Amino acid sequence: MQKKNKAQVWVETAIYTLIGLTIIAIVLAVAVPQINKIKDKSVITQTIDALNTLDNKLLEIQQAPGNIRIIYFKLAKGKIEIDSENDKIIYSLENTNLELSEPGEEIREGNIVLKTEKYGRNFNIFLTLDYSEDLDLTYKTQQQNQILQSGSADYKIKLENPGDSRIDEKIHLDLDIL
Repeated sequence: MQKKNKAQVWVETAIYTLIGLTIIAIVLAVAVPQINKIKDKSVITQTIDALNTLDNKLLEIQQAPGNIRIIYFKLAKGKIEIDSENDKIIYSLENTNLELSEPGEEIREGNIVLKTEKYGRNFNIFLTLDYSEDLDLTYKTQQQNQILQSGSADYKIKLENPGDSRIDEKIHLDLDIL
């Protein structure tokens, strides 16, 4: 009789352990995507703040020829493209669960244009600073594109107004990564 009780205890222990692990797996399956959405929302909020700082510095240096500013830019997730051919700075966060806005709709928040696009079951989020009407952006004095990837170190970005713009032209600003 005692052997039967010992076996029953082990079977019950195994069953309860499996039930507990199943409950933990279900909770994690629901909680992890929500946690990732919250993290991505935080990254977007921090990036909007950083892009606003960058925008303010660009507006400052366009005021006087020869003006130079250095800013530190932390990119935790996503990437930034300095599109000097189209005079835009574009941040993109790809393949995220976060639906920040209605897909396909553009939302203006200050000088930043926010756009969410559907990407399968997930979304791509783009934050754009468009200077095509006001400024002529270059990267290392060239009309070329540069992509900044996320990483642990801060980017040190040099913003310069070389003062070579004529009155009837857009103001030329040069960006460089130091």
